[in-house]
Parts: sequence; C-alpha cells; structure tokens
Amino acid sequence: MAGRLPTILHNAPRTVQTEPPPELPRGPIAQSIALGFRVMYVVAVLLALFWVTSNVREIPSDSQVVVRRFGRIVRAQQAGLLVAWPRPIDQVQILPGPARQLTQDVSVPLAPSDKYQAIVGAASQNITGVGAYLTGDGNVVLLTASLIYRISDPIAYALQESHVGPALDRLFRATAVHITAGRNLNDFLVVQTNADQANNGQGLIALRSEVRESLLRTMNDRLDALNVPGTELGVEVEQINLTPSLPPDAKTAFDQVLVATQAADRGVAMARTDAERRRQQATSEAEHLVSDAQAAAKEIVSKASVDTASILALEHDEGTYQSRNSLLLREYRARVANIMDRTGRVTLVDPKSGVRVVLPAPQNDSPAATMPGKEP
Repeated sequence: MAGRLPTILHNAPRTVQTEPPPELPRGPIAQSIALGFRVMYVVAVLLALFWVTSNVREIPSDSQVVVRRFGRIVRAQQAGLLVAWPRPIDQVQILPGPARQLTQDVSVPLAPSDKYQAIVGAASQNITGVGAYLTGDGNVVLLTASLIYRISDPIAYALQESHVGPALDRLFRATAVHITAGRNLNDFLVVQTNADQANNGQGLIALRSEVRESLLRTMNDRLDALNVPGTELGVEVEQINLTPSLPPDAKTAFDQVLVATQAADRGVAMARTDAERRRQQATSEAEHLVSDAQAAAKEIVSKASVDTASILALEHDEGTYQSRNSLLLREYRARVANIMDRTGRVTLVDPKSGVRVVLPAPQNDSPAATMPGKEP
C-alpha cells in the first residue's frame, strides 16, 4: 500500500496554478509610456510596410527603368507596373522612354587655339557650340548644331550615361569634318547667285536637305560601329538641327561680292530691257516705213496707170497700122498742147541746122549742158 501511493500520486492529474496578468499601472505617466510604445509599434509596422513596397510603382508611358540589384543591372522595363525589392537591395533608375526625344547642343573644344579664335572672331565666340570646318573648295564654314536623339538600349545607356554627351560631341565633330571636306561652301550657304542657281531654288533646298541627311546617316553609322559589348552608347540620333554661317571677315567679303553681283545683274537686266524696247521700237518704225513706201508706190503706180491708160489702149488697138499711128499722133499732140499751154515761152530750134543752145542750169543742179532742139 505504501508502495503504490507514490504511483497514484504520480498519475493523478496536476493542477497548474497561473497567476493573473499584471494590471497596467494606473498612473498617467505609466499610461503615456505604454501608449507611446503602442504608437511606435504601429509606426514601425507602417514604415516596414512602406519600405517593402517602396519600389512598387507605376512607370509613366514616356519613361523606362533600369533595375540594379546591389549595383549590378539585372533587368530593364518599359512603361507599366514595376515590382522590385526595396532599397538598398534594388535601385531603380528612371530613364526617358524610347519615344521621347532628347536634345543636346554640340559644344566646342575645351581649349580652342589662337587660330580658331582668329577665324571665328569675337562676335561668333558668343554663340554657343560654333565650330569652324574646312570645306572641299578651301573655304571655312561655321556650324552650330543641336542633336536630337532617343534611347534605344536602356541598359547600355545606363552604363555609359556619363559618357554619352562627350561621345556625341566627338562623333559629330568627326562626322562634320568628313562631310564638309567633300562639299563646297555653297552646299551649306548661298554665297553665289549665278543664273543657274537663281532659277534652281528647289534644287538648292534639296541640296541642303541632302547634306543634313548625309550628316545624320554618317553619324548613325559611326554609332552602329560602337555596338560591341562594353562600348555601345545605347542611343540613336533622330535629327540634326544645323545652322551654318560664315566667319566675320569672310561674311563681309561675301556680302560685298553679293551686292556687286546683284548690282551687275540689275544693270544687265536693265540693259536687256532697254535693248528689247529699242528693238521693238525699231521694228515698229521699220514696219511703218515699209507700209508707207508700199502705199506711196501703189499710189504712183495707180496714177501712172491712169495717165497712160489711153495711150496703152491705143497701143494695144488691133486696128490698122495707119489708123493706130494717126490716133497715137493725135493723142500725142493733145498732150503736148496741154503741156505747151502751161509754158510761158517756147524756143524752137531746127535739129538739122547745126545750131546749139546753151541753157543755164538750175540752182543745186548739174552744170549747164547743151541739148538739141526738137521741132514739133
């Protein structure tokens, strides 16, 4: 019995006595401290939740992002909802979208030489990004350019972002040297105003556009040549806004030549106009003289025809020879009588007598001459 008592006591259920939880302090200070801890707990939970969701955001339609995990690029994402680990695990870099265009003004070299400053001049040095380039015909043209490009590869751009601007400047300068060396100055500026170019305005506009297209195409080809791992820039040039100009000294000389050429062209045009006016006036006068001469000739012929109509009619009469001669002699005497009636004095000289008559010559006429008289 005594041996079984410990076993029974061991197998009997144990009653665990728990102490009631301590009551909160009833003092105002203790309550304030307890409330402060609760507020801090809630704030900590909210901050933790905000931190966890800090890289959950919406990417705008004109942007794209590159996600870095502990400094290493893991992915790129276009517009939409982005879910990434919070910082410092993942770092999100927002970049312009592939459809957004970026602008960069081409800068000049950091240390321009004295020769460059002498060519460009003080006035052109105030223009940002002006550069001097030698053309194929031995002239100098100043180019001010603005590049409009877009990001085609966000990962490559994120890796080379600090080098994109200087690289584009160097690529443009190298491309501009190559293009201008194969072109004439008049391909960039209107410095000659001959007749062919004055009549070919559309051709000049097309030539300017072709120069810009050639510059854009060559620059993009140079960018494509850099598309090897580690050297690609991740950008593509969409447009080049090119503003050509002349050095100050050359501009003054070209302006003087242009003014002289315009004055010469104006003088030639006036001379051609005056020559055409005189030619038309001479043609009109010639036509008038010819018309008057033809009218006078027709009048003389008509009068002669009227005066000789009767004689010609008798001449072509088919009658007998004696009667025709008699009629002709009668007509002759009638006409001679009419003439004699108009004379004041008539001297008759027999042509067979050997007498010669000396008649005084009229004024402004040939010298006096002898002529035999005629009997009626």
